[in-house]
Amino acid sequence: MRFTLSEGHLSADIQTKADGRGYYLCRKNDCINTAIKRKAFNRACRCDLSTDEVIKVIEEAFNNN
Repeated sequence: MRFTLSEGHLSADIQTKADGRGYYLCRKNDCINTAIKRKAFNRACRCDLSTDEVIKVIEEAFNNN
């Protein structure tokens, strides 16, 4: 699944056509848990995202697809 950061907000890029740099995450629970635990999105996006926001976006993305 591809995610992008736009105006400081993380969002899922379902169609993989959004502008900007994309951040990818596989659908395996181990990958998701590791990314959250290690704050991988904060490092990739080079900004401080709240853990709650990251979890919410990931859950919505994977539950809708």
